[in-house]
Amino acid sequence: MKHKEYRKLHAEWYELASAKVDHRKEIDFLEKTLQAEKGPVLELGSGTGRVLIPLLERGFVVVGIDTSTDMMARCLAACQVKGLKAELHEQSMTEFKLPRKFGVILLSSGSLSLFVFDGDIHALFERVMAHLEPGGLFLCEFEPVPVEGSSEKDGIWTGDWWDGADGSVIVRRRLRKYDASIHVWEQLWVIDKFMDGRLVETEADERTGRYYTVEEVVRFGESAGFAEICATDWLSGDPPRKGSDVVTVRCRRPKAG
Repeated sequence: MKHKEYRKLHAEWYELASAKVDHRKEIDFLEKTLQAEKGPVLELGSGTGRVLIPLLERGFVVVGIDTSTDMMARCLAACQVKGLKAELHEQSMTEFKLPRKFGVILLSSGSLSLFVFDGDIHALFERVMAHLEPGGLFLCEFEPVPVEGSSEKDGIWTGDWWDGADGSVIVRRRLRKYDASIHVWEQLWVIDKFMDGRLVETEADERTGRYYTVEEVVRFGESAGFAEICATDWLSGDPPRKGSDVVTVRCRRPKAG
């Protein structure tokens, strides 16, 4: 199953859903991390700007890449409203090529788990290494293999809805399959938009992802030549807990010489 990009309705849903969550703890954590580093920041999968925009507001130089034209359009529109200048590039995380290097590269929101194949992960780490300054930091997050009995149920539709700014109602439905033998999940997402009780637009999207162990992600980092690789629980300096929803891995590019 091929991973597809967020299109128009999916981007609208994501922006609405993100606005309903208080992300201050996450942004505070990132701010503290970035203050200890040097150089500009690159965010992989910057989307609608959920992380990028607050960091710009706090004075950091942040560049974003994404493959979704609709997500980036919403990010640029939000930046314009706030009087912020955003530098965004429509490029893939496994193939991106930019004319500068960065002090920090971020891959947040557990997004490493959107890659299923080892080859894609190796390509991503190689591109990150190529764009980091010596001594630079790669901070990535992934969803760990769930403890037995804690994963979502397969074959059951789940969903929720949000009120759109234009008076619409955006409904998301999701159906999942999970292969525990290879830690790979598949999901069917359906996004419907209703206006005055009538369906006016719909999108369906198949998505895939993979849960990882800490040891697997550390090996990816080591294979790419990173040093000082450290895994912690999300938004914490503590070791990952059993049953953690998200794990953060910090990888340091070796300093020159």
